[in-house]
Amino acid sequence: MAGLQPRSLRPHITHLRAGGILEEKVADGHASVQANHSSPVFAELQSIVTKLTDAATPPETILIVEDQPATAQITRILLESWGYQVLEAHCAPEAMEIFDTHRESIGLLLSDVKMPGMSGPQLADELLRQRPDLRVVFMSGAHEEAPLRADTAFLPKPFNPASLSRIVRRQLDRRSAGT
Repeated sequence: MAGLQPRSLRPHITHLRAGGILEEKVADGHASVQANHSSPVFAELQSIVTKLTDAATPPETILIVEDQPATAQITRILLESWGYQVLEAHCAPEAMEIFDTHRESIGLLLSDVKMPGMSGPQLADELLRQRPDLRVVFMSGAHEEAPLRADTAFLPKPFNPASLSRIVRRQLDRRSAGT
């Protein structure tokens, strides 16, 4: 899993267990960690814990399309730190090339709304024609630009890691639930 090694996680898991956020289960001599159901951030934690404990499942893949390289890089680093595989593009044509190569593995498009040439919504329309089950999150610093579409989500910029995590997980879970 990208950047996550069990040895480096032990101190963090210990603190989260002490704080009541995680709980340890022991069955058949094997210990596992799961999110505490009473935690206020249970859904996000369960997603992260599942990724950390289920190495047999390949990571979910997200395609980021952001014309500001620094924003794209920070977003990629955050998503990779949570166990996602991330593909990064800085314009719609580059995103379409990446999509053509990784079409079946990409589960979510995370795209800026305003980009030179083709906008995020136009890019999403094109990719959704090819993969109707693709999930989409738009992001923009101009909140009035939020695309009004029932099948997408909107992340206002600047965003914090918690809001990024929540909205990405919510959209990916919609995909797995078939909604």
